[in-house]
Amino acid sequence: MLSDILGGCLIARDYKPRTFMNEQIKLTPYGHEKMQAFAQKRIPVPEARAICFLEFSWIDLLVDPVATDASKVQQAIGRQIKERSVFFPFVFGRELYDRAHTELDADNRMLDVSATGDFLRNTPQGVFQMHEYVTGPFGLLSSKELRFYPPQRHANLVHCSDLNCHELHEVHFSTAQEAPINKHRREATRILQKDSETPSAWGSFVQSVFTSIVHPSRDNVSETLIPLVGDCLTDDEMRELTVWLLDNTKGALRSICQDLGYVGGAQQITQGMNRAQLMQLCLTMTDRYLIQGIDTLVHGAVIKIPVSEIRTPLINGDTLFGTFRMAAEIGCHGVGIKSKRMPLAPLRLRSLIEKMYRLTDVDDREELDWQLRTASGDTLEARLENYLLERSPTSVVETLVLARKSNAVAACEILGLREGATDSKDFIPLILWKLGYPTAAEGDRHAKFWDHHRELDSMARRAFGGPLAPSAEEFRGATASFFAELENVLDDALAFTVWALTHDHVTDRRPFIFEPERHRLESFELLHSAASKKGDTELAYGDRNALYALCRGFQCLAKELQQIAIDRELHRRPESELPDWVPQQSLQRFPFVHRVPFLDLTNDSRESVLRNLNEVSRILVAEKVYDARNGWLHGGRKELDFDSVRTALPAAERAVKLLEDCGFTRISFAQSKQSRDGYGRTVTTMENARGVRLEMNDPSPFAWLELPSVSGEVHIMTAASFSGPSNFLRFSSETASPYTEMWSEYPKRKPKSQRASHALEGVHATARELPRDSGASGS
Repeated sequence: MLSDILGGCLIARDYKPRTFMNEQIKLTPYGHEKMQAFAQKRIPVPEARAICFLEFSWIDLLVDPVATDASKVQQAIGRQIKERSVFFPFVFGRELYDRAHTELDADNRMLDVSATGDFLRNTPQGVFQMHEYVTGPFGLLSSKELRFYPPQRHANLVHCSDLNCHELHEVHFSTAQEAPINKHRREATRILQKDSETPSAWGSFVQSVFTSIVHPSRDNVSETLIPLVGDCLTDDEMRELTVWLLDNTKGALRSICQDLGYVGGAQQITQGMNRAQLMQLCLTMTDRYLIQGIDTLVHGAVIKIPVSEIRTPLINGDTLFGTFRMAAEIGCHGVGIKSKRMPLAPLRLRSLIEKMYRLTDVDDREELDWQLRTASGDTLEARLENYLLERSPTSVVETLVLARKSNAVAACEILGLREGATDSKDFIPLILWKLGYPTAAEGDRHAKFWDHHRELDSMARRAFGGPLAPSAEEFRGATASFFAELENVLDDALAFTVWALTHDHVTDRRPFIFEPERHRLESFELLHSAASKKGDTELAYGDRNALYALCRGFQCLAKELQQIAIDRELHRRPESELPDWVPQQSLQRFPFVHRVPFLDLTNDSRESVLRNLNEVSRILVAEKVYDARNGWLHGGRKELDFDSVRTALPAAERAVKLLEDCGFTRISFAQSKQSRDGYGRTVTTMENARGVRLEMNDPSPFAWLELPSVSGEVHIMTAASFSGPSNFLRFSSETASPYTEMWSEYPKRKPKSQRASHALEGVHATARELPRDSGASGS
């Protein structure tokens, strides 16, 4: 593995093998024989010995693994890495991505040796791991966990000019083929091939040994954590993780830091370290420590993750690991490792139950049999099968995991949960997340509104002078809470609807994703401009909006959409913004031929949108909901006058329900059922917090539109259909967080190439992936 690390690096033209390296390499008799053959071809001894190390074996071993001191070879390679005589690209985070956008010519994604050196100059040493060896700024460190993430000579760095292409394109780096060792290696290979055209099975043997140790078919593959740590944590969060590892790994990481000359408190040790240094140190620890560290920091809000946020590697998220094709992500419950090949959560749940209740143990079988007493089946195994099929995962975990303390303790150990997890209120959601089930929805966004509505309605109904009538202060407090939530609901719904129906999602850097902090003010700027153009001085929209303006805002939007429809030709999308695939085939359709989505809805849908927007405002304005609020909050009433509030309550109820029914609010739909027939047709049933169900059909002629996947939570605007019967505009939301800030202004796009040769290259690149560098040549 040490030879593979050296074989995957980049070198400059003047690179020469170091004496201190060659002194550590001990050859076999076969290796000495080949050394003499190399010498006859005038290959210098330092290069010849280094070539033997790089090849390691041919028809027999060239290097003696017993006589060679691996730790000294590790130190020698680490010394070359630290002095940068050999180097690797640091492909994680966005340092190279941003540099590629500003420094690389859009026409050139194959860098020669000179361009490679210029581009990577003053960037950190790359972090990779081959078995226990971790490369990076500190040289070559040993990890407590075996992982396989080999060095690479390419990086995902460029978003092309095609607005509808959201793939990251590779930039390929070059190692100096004219360096003496590479020139001599070609000659040495010819000498070795005289013995045999193909090497022996030594490489396969070593790989089989590695496979038997790391078990790549397991469902928690270690390699998934490397891109997760590299791309999903901010610099500050990675520093906090390193601090946690320094204090919670029983001295394991402190020992490594001490060998590197770092002593003192954890904060003192990590101060001033860059991203690559922190990442290299983190990867020296076991998976269990890494995951528990991240989980603990997420739980303690040191790593702040909103409920709706799922962090995935953006730069290096294209690689899946192991037989199950695994990938890791971070959510509000910490690290989750999931399969992109098949749903593993139900299988993991069954495995967890079988490990908690040892079916070979008589007492455990009796206990489980009693727990499953209501399930159908002739045997315990059959009852367990039916129980898992008939009950929700939440019900299964609540019933079987919480049945006894030993089960909860066993679940923590089996799933590797953080310390203290059993005492946490999110224990059940945490177990489900670790099993691979998605996080529960953010909840009903309007739950507080409806709670306050019920409370105020109850007060208003009791306000007839009876003994249970509320006091003025009680009623005023309830009124304040209700109208504050009503303002929040209307403000969010209005901003979201304006954005959804008027924003050009196709050309957005992140299409169909609503970012409240960014898009809310943009929406209200548009409304304010529309109201000003019509001379309506009563309406003003901005960061803070009066309830009256919000009540009329939906009508204002309807009028603006009507004007846009009159000027529809002004909003037609130029051909340059159409996806390249549109004229090339007829199976996938592109309906968004205007820059304003409203214009591309069906005729019936456009009429429905306008009618319902006007109706929302009519309901709220006709009953003077805003007056009811102002009268109670700003008046000094001596007598209890409930009539205005009693009238406003049903009006607010009808208006908000209409907004929800039309999808003008960010109430989320989530997948509740999926069925597939023998003809390749899939029906996915989506359900929201109100119990509303929709069916989405697949395959769809609109699969290439970059609409959010129905496999996650989505906002479906049921009033906005661009093609019947179930093709509605749908969106997802993104809450601001350190992660979104880290990846702000992403993606960055290169301008269109003006060179015909590059244009042709782009055409062919869409049909096939560029070949990945095998790292087989060079040293």
